[in-house]
Amino acid sequence: MLRSRYKDLPIAEIMAKRKLKNPIYLVILGYLMIIVLGTVLLSLPFSTQVPIRFIDALFTATSAVCVTGLSVIDIRTVFSDTGLWILIFLMELGGLGIMTFSTALLLISGMRPGFNQQVMLQENFTQDGRIDSVKILWAVIPFTLLVEACGAVIFFLKFSDLSLGTRILYAVFHSVSSFCNVGFSPWADSLTHFQFNPVMNITTCLLIIAGGFGFLAISEARFLFNFKTRTIQRISLHTKIAFFCTLILITVGTASILLMEWNSSALGSTFIQKITSAAFISISSRTAGFNSLSMISLGAGTLFLVAVLMFIGTNPGGCGGGIKTTTAAVIALLGFNRLLGREKTQVLGRTIPEETLEKAVRIFVVSIILIAIFTIILLQTEYSGIHYGSGNTPFLKVLFEVISAYATCGLSLGLTPELTDAGRLILCIVMFIGRLGALFLISAVIKKPNTGAWYAEENIMVG
Repeated sequence: MLRSRYKDLPIAEIMAKRKLKNPIYLVILGYLMIIVLGTVLLSLPFSTQVPIRFIDALFTATSAVCVTGLSVIDIRTVFSDTGLWILIFLMELGGLGIMTFSTALLLISGMRPGFNQQVMLQENFTQDGRIDSVKILWAVIPFTLLVEACGAVIFFLKFSDLSLGTRILYAVFHSVSSFCNVGFSPWADSLTHFQFNPVMNITTCLLIIAGGFGFLAISEARFLFNFKTRTIQRISLHTKIAFFCTLILITVGTASILLMEWNSSALGSTFIQKITSAAFISISSRTAGFNSLSMISLGAGTLFLVAVLMFIGTNPGGCGGGIKTTTAAVIALLGFNRLLGREKTQVLGRTIPEETLEKAVRIFVVSIILIAIFTIILLQTEYSGIHYGSGNTPFLKVLFEVISAYATCGLSLGLTPELTDAGRLILCIVMFIGRLGALFLISAVIKKPNTGAWYAEENIMVG
């Protein structure tokens, strides 16, 4: 009766008529179950070529489901072909989201998704509550499979020196890993031997951008031009900001890396090689995690810039992580408008709602605090008793690794394989928090405060 009552109503109308039980627990439980299942599957004999410890299987499964790409092992040496196919499934599941797959299975079986599932799909893929979850899925899943198939075909043609079975496996693995912004590679050195290969670089970068651009932005860009009326359709402020942020981050990141590493041989010897390597780092560092050169060959300033790009991440609704480009843009716009003395935050002829501003600030502050806390914890577990004067504690190395885990990027300065078991477990927690989002997890345990009354105001000195 309940199902028949709500099945034909738009999601926005249902929310006004029915009090929603917190659906966050379903998502958390779903991710935890998939991580546990992935850990068990990766530990079985048919998935491995050599024995693997439980903590290493847990770390690998968590990294795949949380689309991070950090690894404590050489996955090609440890896992069999079956193990790599399991990793492909985990990456796809983590990239599109647990609720997306569960809802898709219900639709395939002829059932309608539950109310909680529809709400979570709305929050993940769109800001418009009037869009039906079924339409969202029929747009997201075919697009994902089509793009990944195109990428797999290109990689298949490129890996001509491999046997047929390995060729198919590597092509699919690399395409899924690229689109889902994971960064796992069947090669131990990631893509360093393809550093100056234009086909590999361009295809990988396009897949990374497509996977991290966000469903809402992609869907609006797809119908930007109306061929019937020959007019350009209006696009939302979200898509405009997402597009400009992506373009600015890629351009500024490439130019900055090129400038700081111009005299370094790491980027290559010719101008084309240098700009290709710089562009790949700029794109991949925004949560994809592939590296076409050794990260430790870069200067400290470049590494800090990469850490900033990782922290910002991709667009909302995409497969990547980070605080999201629009969050960083809202923070910047808030500061800029306040400097100009404006009470409201305005951009492109629009005013951003206060609720959005508050959410962006909370995301930024909570993320900074969590990164600081876990950096301190990891410094204690890995370098306890080592003082700066005696051992030169690699603070940047640890901070880089924590940001990479939290932003689900996967770039590493070589610390992850050297971590103790305690350090590996800590990074698993950081990856899990980063994938779901700190505010997402906090809202599961903290009730909305009562704003019916306030204390008396009293001023303090600042600055």
